[in-house]
Amino acid sequence: MPEHVTVRETIEYTVVLEGWEKGDFSHLSHLDADNTKTVVREIIGHRHEPDYMIGLDDDRQVHILYADGTEVFAHRSHDAVIAHFREITGYTGHLELFDDLEDTDKSWNVM
Repeated sequence: MPEHVTVRETIEYTVVLEGWEKGDFSHLSHLDADNTKTVVREIIGHRHEPDYMIGLDDDRQVHILYADGTEVFAHRSHDAVIAHFREITGYTGHLELFDDLEDTDKSWNVM
């Protein structure tokens, strides 16, 4: 469950000119500075990325999608849970499917 924070920082710095710049200072940066100081620092964005996990409940015979440990979706079909996960996260990578959308008992039958 990573947190993402976007920070905007305004710095002030002084660069010692050695005569070769000839009035074009566009190439100078804080890396050329003798000293720097932060003038303003503000948090301009904050978002939480949920930690998803797929589990199952044998008593209820459902597959469960958890977000940060809280049940957010349950279904007898494993593939329905995968489809819901993809829908809410936009995940496009490979995930193993049971092909149990039509026959929701398929993943619960013990062979």
